Amino acid sequence: MSTSAVITGVGLATALGAGYDATWQGLRTGRSAIADVAPPGGLYPGRGPAPAAALPDDLSDVSAFGRKRLRALSRESLLVSRAGLLAWQDAGLDADGAPAPEDLGVVLGTTGAGLTGYLQVLHDGLTLGTDLVSPYAGPQGSLNAAVSDLAIGADAQGPVLTVTAGRCSGAEALTVAGDLVRTGQAEVVLVAAVDVLDPLTLDAAGAREPGAGGVPAAGDAPAGRPARTPRPFAPEPTGSLPGEAVVVLVVEGTGRALERGARVHAEIAAVGTALGEAGDTDGAAATRAVATALAAAGVAPRDVGLVCSSADGSGPVDRAEAHALGGAFGAHVPVFATGAALGDCAGTTTLLQVALAARALRCGETPATAGLADWSPTLPRLSVSGAPQRCPAAAAALVLTTDDRPGAAAVVLRPPR
Repeated sequence: MSTSAVITGVGLATALGAGYDATWQGLRTGRSAIADVAPPGGLYPGRGPAPAAALPDDLSDVSAFGRKRLRALSRESLLVSRAGLLAWQDAGLDADGAPAPEDLGVVLGTTGAGLTGYLQVLHDGLTLGTDLVSPYAGPQGSLNAAVSDLAIGADAQGPVLTVTAGRCSGAEALTVAGDLVRTGQAEVVLVAAVDVLDPLTLDAAGAREPGAGGVPAAGDAPAGRPARTPRPFAPEPTGSLPGEAVVVLVVEGTGRALERGARVHAEIAAVGTALGEAGDTDGAAATRAVATALAAAGVAPRDVGLVCSSADGSGPVDRAEAHALGGAFGAHVPVFATGAALGDCAGTTTLLQVALAARALRCGETPATAGLADWSPTLPRLSVSGAPQRCPAAAAALVLTTDDRPGAAAVVLRPPR
């Protein structure tokens, strides 16, 4: 899918901190945010604290859309509202660039937003009785709650949609947003993604045993725990660890952004997606997604100056992306991966990568890749480093997200013209 749209606003929060700058600086130094995290609110105690990358707080110091309704919002809705206002302000829409309500759309990608709220409703209904369950709790326990609340807060009266496609949910949301802008159904789209650590995910992370599923038997992990920092592209995959994050991008037509003199973070040149087959070990879906995105953008592999990979220590994902990127670019293009630092952020992964790749384009430098150790001799060699790498000015960037279900998405970004 080819687009004619640009990113003019970014608002995000990760386990490395609240805000674009905090996350970027943490990544530059190669810091990992993995720590022991307890299941939220004692809802499902499971096996106790589990290693994960959790947001430091719920951005209580950050303003949100629709302040009168904040107490009624789920955690995901509150995070999206706060990050959304950050993106809105970053794009200059709080000044004189705001679109008419009917020209503003909202698209959100997620894997499991609302799951914790849904579990809380069931828990409270069974233990406290239905009379003590908040009437707001039910509607908030759904995939659509966060996008609906963001639309209400931003007074968006254009198209409002939620999409879910595993780790590629953000890429699908970008595709929808590009179509809305290109066809004139919206002038501006808030493209959001959110996923938080639910009790079941944390319990699964805490249940992993050393030596099983690629988890090291000893070394950097306590007994019964995965590696403290996942090791992308390692000879023995460590396995990924879960993370949580929220991202909101302001996407608008190139012409509109130029007319109002907006600062542009990056141009969305193209998005390519592909489905694979079970048992794919050579990255066929990732390879097709990369080829599709490059062709749609009219960008040759030699014109790509940096790549953001979703490798996170998971054997299938790392293997697929190494084959796809090695086949397309060899070892000549700087590559960075964020999964060992931020965790596997589920449906938020692609939008996080897009925001960080856009920053790398502007800075002419990739951040460090945390957790990098020995390289697997069975994988094509890539230019990945545990330190920041310089990248060519005025080159394009490619974002690759792979889901081990399997499927993949690639996004091509160009620097502001």
